[in-house]
Amino acid sequence: MELGGDAIEKLIKAGDIARRTIEYGKGLIRPGRSAREICETVEKYIYDLGGMPAFPCNLSVDHVAAHYTPGLRDDVVLREDSVVKLDIGVSVDGYIADTAVTIDLSGMHEKLLEASKAALDSVVSKIRPGISLYEIGKIIESTVRRHGYKVIRNLTGHNISRYTVHAGLSIPNYPDRALFYKRLKPGMQVAIEPFATNGKGLVKDGSIVNIYSYTGRRPKIKLNDDEEKLLKVVVERYYTLPFTPRWLRKDFDVDKLDNLVKSLEAKGSLHGYPILEEAAKGLVSQFEHTIVILKDEVLVITCKDCRDTS
Repeated sequence: MELGGDAIEKLIKAGDIARRTIEYGKGLIRPGRSAREICETVEKYIYDLGGMPAFPCNLSVDHVAAHYTPGLRDDVVLREDSVVKLDIGVSVDGYIADTAVTIDLSGMHEKLLEASKAALDSVVSKIRPGISLYEIGKIIESTVRRHGYKVIRNLTGHNISRYTVHAGLSIPNYPDRALFYKRLKPGMQVAIEPFATNGKGLVKDGSIVNIYSYTGRRPKIKLNDDEEKLLKVVVERYYTLPFTPRWLRKDFDVDKLDNLVKSLEAKGSLHGYPILEEAAKGLVSQFEHTIVILKDEVLVITCKDCRDTS
């Protein structure tokens, strides 16, 4: 796959917005603040900078590893000892940058944060055209283990394509021998996101689902007028990018919206993403950058100083 100059330009812009937004968002994360307040401020900031969210702002706390965004009614208030993962995506004309950081509000878990950050930094320093996914996983797991923690084996990095955050290729956080010969090639865009934990090293689905995406399939059975309207809004506004029902509060009756979304999910037009919880309720840290592999260089589009992105 080749990436033309226009695509590279838009990717770099998305990466710059994501980098600036994650720095801005870190300053919002304080004890007593709500996830809703933080996420809605972060999402507005993305729009103000000229992008749009590629997925809802994720603010996953403590043993929740990923996929929590405030819903229509539920919310989370940060405590003084919260370990907070802020994960954001930015789309510029469908070209996506994905980045994440972890903030330890108590200062008691800095070694856990350092485990995943050091793993990411190590991959960033060594990634190149032709590197195998096995080698990336080996770098991540060995680094996390040296810091005294476990990787989460069933959470992975991923490749990204236009309008698709997870484009089908998984990049493991451990050395998977099945991927020994699978290599990164010029034209690939990937998100590297090491997760470290003091728990079991696995995640499971939780009961909360506040993130959905259009599957590309219309149901064979007839939809009612409200379902037709909702599906039309989702496709026109977000296409295949993930969204959250709270973004649609101004368009639909809130008391009906949950049921409409669940109905379209049951009929196969929407896919839900449950929150992901560490299986032993262990604390989780995450850091993430988006990287574009070119023939003669590597662009870390969400990091200004990691490697040259000019």
